[in-house]
Amino acid sequence: MSRIKKTAFLSGSQIITTLSTLVIAAVLSRVLEEKADYGTYQQTLLVYTFLAPLLALGLPAGSFYFIPRNEDNQRSICFNAIITILFVSSIFGIFCVTLGRIIIPKLFSNPDLSATIPWLAVYGPATLILVYISSSLVALDRAKSSAVFTIIFRFFLAFVVVAAAIYSTKLESIISLQSFVVFIGALFGLFILWRSTRAEKISRPLFSLGNINKQLKYAVPLGLAAMLEGMALAIDRLMVSLLLNPEDYAVFANGAMEVPLIAAITVAAGAVMLPEIVRAFVRGDASEALSLWQLMVRRVTFILLPSGFLFYLVSQELMVILYSEKFKESVEPFRIYMLMMPARVAYFGLLFQGAGKTGLVLFRAIITLFLNAIITYFLVLKFGMAGAAWGTVAVVWLFVVPYCILVCSNFTNTKWYKLLPYKYIFKVAFISAVVALTAWYLSDLINFKNIILIAITKGTIYGILIFALMFTLFRKDCFHIYEQLKSRISAGRNENK
Repeated sequence: MSRIKKTAFLSGSQIITTLSTLVIAAVLSRVLEEKADYGTYQQTLLVYTFLAPLLALGLPAGSFYFIPRNEDNQRSICFNAIITILFVSSIFGIFCVTLGRIIIPKLFSNPDLSATIPWLAVYGPATLILVYISSSLVALDRAKSSAVFTIIFRFFLAFVVVAAAIYSTKLESIISLQSFVVFIGALFGLFILWRSTRAEKISRPLFSLGNINKQLKYAVPLGLAAMLEGMALAIDRLMVSLLLNPEDYAVFANGAMEVPLIAAITVAAGAVMLPEIVRAFVRGDASEALSLWQLMVRRVTFILLPSGFLFYLVSQELMVILYSEKFKESVEPFRIYMLMMPARVAYFGLLFQGAGKTGLVLFRAIITLFLNAIITYFLVLKFGMAGAAWGTVAVVWLFVVPYCILVCSNFTNTKWYKLLPYKYIFKVAFISAVVALTAWYLSDLINFKNIILIAITKGTIYGILIFALMFTLFRKDCFHIYEQLKSRISAGRNENK
């Protein structure tokens, strides 16, 4: 399957994942009568989100490294990784049903958490298994299977949770049902993964401590780095939870996100490119690995930045449409977080993982967590919710991006000013910003009162102008993507005949 086709499938699944999460949040924001109840729901998930990278031990990312290198030992690799994840996550589960239900409510000053935290004993391990399954299927060159499974599961999850929320506004019932659905999804996912892996050519036991140790040696630095960086990115949420009240956290949680398309595009493109980048580094061809990565950056930039500026343009209306008028204050952290958008087009983690430089990722994560914790703490005390968002943005631009540029330049043997297509990124960003300002000005002249009409007007004006300019100024890229898509569609039709 071609890169474009794989990316399309995975992008689609990531978009559906994002949309399902937004739908659940939008419904619960309206159905739950009190902001505090919604804040409790988000704080419950925050506990898992904060610890998930540690519990995964970097094994999902490690699958992209080990599976392509061990084609005759795929089933054993997957089996041993899953057993390890289950063992570690079960310890987390035991904590949630015992000490966790006492400690965490006191830590967050929210006694309602005592009823919801125990359900993480089911939700946590099952979700981690789903993450590993998704990564492994892509590493097995089964991107379509991964995407189809994810889409079906996410549709079902959203439907069940929304139906449960409408039928019963009791928070514990909603979380328990959500946990059960995730558990069932994990079981189906395991069946698909088992059928997708090759049986071993040489008779050997599935369970192997040596296999586990080999994977952990590579993956644990990634896992620790992911844990620390995940904590660094979630430290803003944690500080708001610790220093402010559940109502404030409810407002912050809805706005504390980047452009929904970021994860959909970067994760999908990265998952497709990583095996190729790994193989290039294995051959000792750092320049080829860099070229593959730069190609991905250009394609992500072409799609992501114009889309991101559209979201910024309609951000005020978006928050109200999604979460209702009572969460209109969520627009402030949302807009601040969007300032990180240009930094996200460069998925530096691909180069670190592909080159096996997991130790450097770990070092970056340690410094990121330390800086973010210190800066965010004081900014939350001074500026409240906005301070939490500004702290994260400052660390990303002042430390993370410069560090990644300098280090990646070093091990790819290139100059820092040649690492990224800077002119291309700036050109796309500048055009998108100018168009967004123009659309805002023109839509303001029309002066609709209905918030949906305002959003549609802004989006329509922006869409027409950005399409015209991008097609004019980036015609070569447009035709290249179009021709590739056309050829892949034709190839797909021929395969089905």
